Amino acid sequence: MISAVIIEDENAAYLHLKNILERNYGSQLTIVGHETGVEKGIKLINDLNPQLVFLDIQLQDGDGFEILDHFSNSSSFEVIFTTGLRDYKEKAMDYFAFYYLNKPIQEEQLIAVVDKFLSKQSAFNTDKYVAFKNQLENKHHKISLPMNNGDFILVDIDDILYCEADGSYTHFHTIDNKVYTTSTNLKKVESVLLQATFFRIHRSTLLNLKHIVQFNHTGELVLSNKKKLMVSSRNKTNFLRILKLMNYSVS
Repeated sequence: MISAVIIEDENAAYLHLKNILERNYGSQLTIVGHETGVEKGIKLINDLNPQLVFLDIQLQDGDGFEILDHFSNSSSFEVIFTTGLRDYKEKAMDYFAFYYLNKPIQEEQLIAVVDKFLSKQSAFNTDKYVAFKNQLENKHHKISLPMNNGDFILVDIDDILYCEADGSYTHFHTIDNKVYTTSTNLKKVESVLLQATFFRIHRSTLLNLKHIVQFNHTGELVLSNKKKLMVSSRNKTNFLRILKLMNYSVS
């Protein structure tokens, strides 16, 4: 039996979530506690040591990040965010592997998320949490790029158009038509830029979504500097989802 707690300051939202869980997972999951704020939430987790925490980001005396910060070095639970912050759902799921639900909670979405948790039984990942938190708070604005001569170039993340893999090297293309090359592979670059608006459109290309001005059905992108890139067929479906969530869409 999975033990879970709910940290939610809206009573109606708490009862709605609890009822859905009890109705669908009565034999697999039990709600062992509920709190409404940061300090009491920390005490609840310490006292009950749950395997799963349903956590609202905006609480009555602070935010859910304060709770996770407290457990960043000693956590053994997984987190499912339940929040009214709507802008980051798809990126949270795709980039950070956090479970994330928008309020009001829809039963079918909650079932899909809990089923995924039950199949994986994973624990809270500090690195992914920090990246997710930084994304929501928009903390990081620059990236330091190590040059072959030992120097470092500081570049505004928003000024990066895209990053291009070249074996174990990565080329950073910027809006001022400069290219910076580092001896860091694209996978590592992608992990560093988790908190920013970047998406892997191709095996060798990491794109800054802020610089897209056009996308057509063939998979071709046009960037703000008129550069054209292709989205791989493998990544096209997820790319379209993110594109719609980032912007108003009439489709």
